[in-house]
Formats: sequence, C-alpha cells, structure tokens
Amino acid sequence: MSTSTTTSSKAPLRTRGVPSWFIYVFGALGAVLWGYDTGVISGALLYIKRDFAISSAGQGLVTSSFTIGAAAGALVTALLVDRLGRKKLLLIAAGIFVVGTLMSGLAGDEVVLIVGRAVLGVGIGFVSVNIPIYLSEISPARIRGRIVSLTQFMNATGILLAYLSNLAFSPTGAWRWMIGIAVVPAVLLFFGVLFLPESPRWLVGKGRIADARATLAARDDGADPVVTIREIEEGLAAGRGAWRSLLRPWARKPAAIAVLMTVLAQFLGINAITYYAPTVLTSVGFSDSASLITTVGFGAVSVIATVFAVRYGDSVGRRPLLIAGAAITGTTMLLTAIFSWSFGITAGITGVVAIICFCLFKGAFSSTWGPISRVVETEILPISIRGTAMSVAEVANFMAIFVVTLFFPILLQAGSGFAFFTFAFMGAVAVAVIVFFVPETRGRTLEEIEAEMREGPAARAAQRNGPPAPADDVASAGHVD
Repeated sequence: MSTSTTTSSKAPLRTRGVPSWFIYVFGALGAVLWGYDTGVISGALLYIKRDFAISSAGQGLVTSSFTIGAAAGALVTALLVDRLGRKKLLLIAAGIFVVGTLMSGLAGDEVVLIVGRAVLGVGIGFVSVNIPIYLSEISPARIRGRIVSLTQFMNATGILLAYLSNLAFSPTGAWRWMIGIAVVPAVLLFFGVLFLPESPRWLVGKGRIADARATLAARDDGADPVVTIREIEEGLAAGRGAWRSLLRPWARKPAAIAVLMTVLAQFLGINAITYYAPTVLTSVGFSDSASLITTVGFGAVSVIATVFAVRYGDSVGRRPLLIAGAAITGTTMLLTAIFSWSFGITAGITGVVAIICFCLFKGAFSSTWGPISRVVETEILPISIRGTAMSVAEVANFMAIFVVTLFFPILLQAGSGFAFFTFAFMGAVAVAVIVFFVPETRGRTLEEIEAEMREGPAARAAQRNGPPAPADDVASAGHVD
C-alpha cells in the first residue's frame, strides 16, 4: 500500500520560521568538527610526542586511531540513519564530539588519548555519512550541488581553524587547548540542530506525509510537494531491505561508484598532505613555527578553493570538475616526485617548489574532488539504499585514510619520490574512472537520477516521451551503462 494514504500522527513540522541559510549552515556544521579534529593533530603531535615521549608507532596510532572509530561510526550509521532519522543522528554526533574532545584534551597518557581520538572518530563517521545525505535531501535540485558542497567547505574551514589554533598555542606547546577548544562548536552544533527540520524523504518513508509536505512547501522552490512525494514513494517502493538491495543489479553499479570514488579521493593523497605536511617540512629543515605557518596557508587555500565549488558546482557540472581535479592533483604529485628524485626536498629552493605543489594540490582537490565527489555519491544512490550505501562508502573511505596515514611515513622512508609518484598514478586512475563510469547528475532531481540509474538513460527518455535531453546530459549519459 502506498505510504501516501498514511497520515502523520503528529502535527506538521513548522519550518517556515527557520531560514534556509540556517538549515544549510547547521546541517553542515558537524563537518567543521570533522575537519578540526582531522587537522589539529598535525600540529598538536609536535608537542604530544614530547610530553608523552611516545614512539613512532605510538604517533601513528594517535594520528590514525580516529579512522577506526570513524569506520565504526559509519557502519553504525547504516543501522540507524533510516531508523532514527537524519536530525537525531546529528544530535547524537554532537554529543559524541563533546565526549571525545574532553577525553582527548584531558588525557593523562597516550592510551586515553588514542581512545579519545577513536571516540571523536565515531562522531566523524556519523556526520560524514549523515550530513551529505541530509543536505542532498533537504535542498532543491537547482542548488543541490552548492548546498552539498557546504560539507567540504565546512570541513576545510575546520581544518583551517585547527591550523590557526595550532599556531596560536604553539609558543607554549599547549596541545590540550589545541584539541579541547573544539568543545565550543560541538555544543553549538547540538543546540542548532534542535531547530532543523527532518529530511522530507525520511519522513515519507515513515509515513509522515503531512510533515514531509510541510517541509517541501517551506523550500518554496517551485516544485509541487505532491508530485515530489509521489516520486519519493515510487523510489521507496522499488526496493526495501537495504542490505540485500545492495547486491541487486540496479543497485550494484551506483553503490560501486560511490565506494570507488570515496576511496580514490583518499588515494589521491589529500590526507597525507593534511596530516604530515608539518612533519615533512620540519624533517627537511623548516622550524616548527615555519611549518605551522605554512600549513595555515594550506588551510586558507583549501577554504578559498572550496568556495569555487560552492559557487560553480551547479553551473560547470560534476564530471568536468572531477576530471580536471584529478589531472591537476596528479600532475602536482608527479612534479613533486620528480624534484624529490632529482634534487631531494630541502629547506631551500626544492622545499619552496614542494610547498607550491602542495598548495596547488590542496586548491585543486578542495575545489573538485573534496566537495564534488560527495555530491555525486549522494545523487546517484537510490533512496532505498542511500543511507546504507553511503555508510559502506564511508567505511571504505576511512579504511583508505587509515592505509594512507599508516603507510605514507613508510613510503617516505623508502624515498619521498616513490610516495608522491604513487599519488600521481592514482590521479590518472581517477580520470579514467570518471570518464568511463560516472554519469553527469547536474540539474536533475534525485528521483530522476534514480530512475535513470535503474532503467538506463534510453529507456527513461522513451518512457517520458518528451524531448531529448540537453546535449551535455546526452553526452554524459553514454557513460551510465
């Protein structure tokens, strides 16, 4: 029986009093904590290892332990995101961030610090899955790319704030303050989420049609809420039992693309630069302060570059940005490898060249793969498996981060040129994947994209009996099947 015959037992949500900017900002605010807790360890580690006298292996665990928690959090999200809803998970994540921040900042030894970082990772796992889903489902199609890109913008902002915090507290080596100050945005996130509406697509799935209609009407984007709700119901009716559905023919391809894109985003080398840039720079002769100042510059480049994606992601298109981003990041890593092999990276001219390449890398990644890959992932996944498939993709994401952060120091010891050449090769692989497998999704509703991924572009066009798709969509549609 269609869910449209079910009426909500609760009063309709009142969303008109909450401005759109508030919904989008607080819907994405958890990504600030994600970015902050990711970036802060790069500078804090310079002083943690002095206080605790931890080994190289211990430093690796402190740095990478959050990825284990994040993978667990992403997996748990698969079980909860469709049961509790997007909003409740954001509230839970805020509470986890508070607990993890206090544990890490007050840690008396490296074991407690590692556990605290793992707890923070659980919160990161929650928001990494939930924020893109929530933003994609709450935003109108014409600006969905811009809104979902806020995830990366907030993440980059969080990393920049972490770098600034590292620099501010570096004169005294107060690493506890570097970590602990993140409790402020965690508390702010908790209270801000209380005012957010729930995802209309989740509400339809729970039979709360009146609530969903109120949320859709509050968007005021010109779309008929009744039509949108009917399309959502069709998507839900097409597949239930999300775990089993991941193996069905219509789900395998979008799920595989989502996993592949999130893993490739890490194998391009972004977190190797984020985590280890200060370590690399100090190892070749830069002072602690110079290294931290340089990483602040990297963070600023990321924020500025992400603005480009937020501004142009819905006009340029997803595929061109992803192809260009992989090509540029791969080229910068290749140049770094060549300079490392030829001359070695030192505090002199080759160090300056490396810094320039790192800046170009950060700018290219933050304006393309950082935000746009997540936009595409949320767009191509059918609603009935969206939460589950995103969770699986994020588990793969954090496992990829763990591999990169664990093995990058080893690759550096084998020769930095080899490490950077590996990232350059993955850039070429990423270009090939986008060209041959990833469809263009710009400007389409989530329901239209889902129907095309299920039935194929030709069948869907024939079913509509309408005019041919625009030229750019026809060109990209050939890569769907």
